[in-house]
Amino acid sequence: MRSLALLLASAIISVASVNAVAASFYQVPLASDAREFARLDNKLPAVLSYFSKQSMSQLQQFYQQQLGEPSNSTMIHGRLNLFYRLNQQQVRILISEQNDWRQVDIMVQ
Repeated sequence: MRSLALLLASAIISVASVNAVAASFYQVPLASDAREFARLDNKLPAVLSYFSKQSMSQLQQFYQQQLGEPSNSTMIHGRLNLFYRLNQQQVRILISEQNDWRQVDIMVQ
């Protein structure tokens, strides 16, 4: 009985840690409706890409609320680039239109 309780507790902890990892990437938060489609995170520079139904301005506002004002932001070829410094790492968040979705690429160096 005690072994079963320990097994269940460890399963709950592992599920909780997977959910915590899924909510962020190198401590960069992901939008609540993020649908991840690519992740290269075994070494730096690391990249995560996801799709979101939120508008470009909603995503920009989300990152400003979560990370503060970016050190730089530019619009290049219809793509919004937000630059942050987070935990001694340079972070670039690129938001672009993809049909009815927004693609968000997070690059950590």
